[in-house]
Amino acid sequence: MSERQQIAETVASVIRERKTLKVLGSGEDRAVLSPEVAAKHRETVLEALEVSGWAPFHFAIGEDGLAEPWRAHVFWHGDCQELADRMLDWFADLVPQNKILAMLNACGALVIVNWLPQHYDSDVRNAARIIQDEENLAAASAMVQNLLLMLTAHGMGTYWSSGGKLRNPAFFERTGIPANERLLAAVFVEYPETLEEKKPRIPGKHRHRRSGGWIREFSFPAESVSAE
Repeated sequence: MSERQQIAETVASVIRERKTLKVLGSGEDRAVLSPEVAAKHRETVLEALEVSGWAPFHFAIGEDGLAEPWRAHVFWHGDCQELADRMLDWFADLVPQNKILAMLNACGALVIVNWLPQHYDSDVRNAARIIQDEENLAAASAMVQNLLLMLTAHGMGTYWSSGGKLRNPAFFERTGIPANERLLAAVFVEYPETLEEKKPRIPGKHRHRRSGGWIREFSFPAESVSAE
């Protein structure tokens, strides 16, 4: 097997290994990480984010001097657990059993990935502007997939959440996230050291429902030859 084939096999293995893993904890049963483990994985997550930023994007938005149409906000272990406590005060309709709070109590880190629509709220939504926003959203989605694969390669569990209250404007305001960003993925990260703990883990619902029937190969029909 050539070096390129080996690389392809490794990439394919990581893609297939990636899976949804929702890890739940409570205020009384939170994940506990030593300062050494937390510091080690902080560098790993930041490196994974940097590599994930090599996702393709079509339009350089140039906002705040940054070209990419995505932004990442990282909440580390201790801040995630404090966040779970504070959100009960911020949102009167939240209950302690809320799954977002449970995941905040159990995770090693939370990475909120937002995309930056350029025309989403504009009064003028012509075809070109809609395409640009779609391109920006697709690019940010590619960045999220890169992040999931990088974290999987490091032996970490991940869960891509749509965010719940984490996408609320009040949450953005209280955590300093700019109001012009829109939440794409709240990625909860579980470190290898806590994978053996007996906390509830909920797998993805659709992992074993994949088909492959969505692949279509096109070819032009052979030209008919008329008889003379």
